Amino acid sequence: MKIELEERELEIVLDALDERIASLSEIPELAAANPMIADQIAELEELQCDLFESLHRDDDFGNDAGPDAAAEFIQAGIDAREQVKASSRAAERRNERMMAGTASPVISNDPIDW
Repeated sequence: MKIELEERELEIVLDALDERIASLSEIPELAAANPMIADQIAELEELQCDLFESLHRDDDFGNDAGPDAAAEFIQAGIDAREQVKASSRAAERRNERMMAGTASPVISNDPIDW
């Protein structure tokens, strides 16, 4: 299930969780005698931590900028490789040696040739 909350709504939920945890923890003997109450307190505290973290996260994880940033990153890598290839004379030298007969062609690792 996915629920979207505004910042103020999330703060209200966190306050309600605080109150529920406090009310369950008021009588420590009750929580110690009933393991279900102790489990509920632990679950509520874990939920509270998760919500608090999502409220104060600054990385914009999951926003619409994510896929565009990933595509830009990949495209930057492709562009950098193409730029290096363009400035490299290794392929030209290899072709010149092959045409002159001083180098053997690159052996293909294609299964068809096996």
